[in-house]
Order: sequence, then C-alpha cells, then structure tokens
Amino acid sequence: MTLEQAKEKRLTEHFTLYEMMRSETAENHNIDNTPDATQIENLKYLCEKILEPLRRNFGVIKINSGFRCPVLNLRVNGVGNSQHLFGEAADIHCYNVYIARKYFDFITNHCQYDQLLFEYRRGGSFWIHVSLKRNGKNRKMRIENYPAKH
Repeated sequence: MTLEQAKEKRLTEHFTLYEMMRSETAENHNIDNTPDATQIENLKYLCEKILEPLRRNFGVIKINSGFRCPVLNLRVNGVGNSQHLFGEAADIHCYNVYIARKYFDFITNHCQYDQLLFEYRRGGSFWIHVSLKRNGKNRKMRIENYPAKH
C-alpha cells in the first residue's frame, strides 16, 4: 500500500489509516511502517470504539503513535510486547495536564479498553496510552500516574 492509498483509506469517519501509521521516526529512518490486514482491522476497531468517540466529544485529537512495526518499535525504545505492534494501541498527545485528565476520564467513563495509561515525562509532556483487543479479553488496566521511561 502506498502512502497516498493510506491517506485515502478511512478507518472511521475522522481517522485514516495514514494517521494511525504515520511516524516521523519511520520517515527519518526509511522504515516501512505499513500494517498488515489484521493489524488494520485492529486499528479500525480501536478507532471505532475509543478514538472516534473521543474525537467526536473533544474535536481534534492528535495521535502521537499508533501502529508500530517491530523495527520502528525497537527504534523508539518501545517494550517488546507493545500492543502498538498489533495495531491495538495509540498514544494521544495532550497539550497540558488538564486536557490529559479530560481524555483519561472520558475513556474511563465511556469506552471499553484494555490498557489506559496517563503517561508523562518530566519537563511537562503528557499523553494518554490506550489499547483495546478485538477478542474481548480486555483487562481494564488503568494507571493514572505512569512515568515514561523512553
């Protein structure tokens, strides 16, 4: 699949495949970060059940990281069993702690999820990591204060 095709392929009304696979790191290091059919279905499910409701409620939300191929995951120091590898996770950029709290609470109260992590880095960057499995075996694991190691 070309980047142009990925930009055109809609996963939901407001999300394209490209948005869920785009990575500056992949572009800078010529890494092919194209998901396979199963990973695309997982991304679509994640968008339908969590990201689309979030976007409908808050307007524009920015995805920092969606799908990651193994090479990209290694390059960004992702954990070896990251759900990003399967198209089951996204990191949502938050402009401040207030916005992060709003996103976190919305997902907690309105969405099914596997993992929900309120992540931060010293120095003031915040994001929400959220994952969802299509097989229904979701742990509902929620951590509100999760310092990033990478």
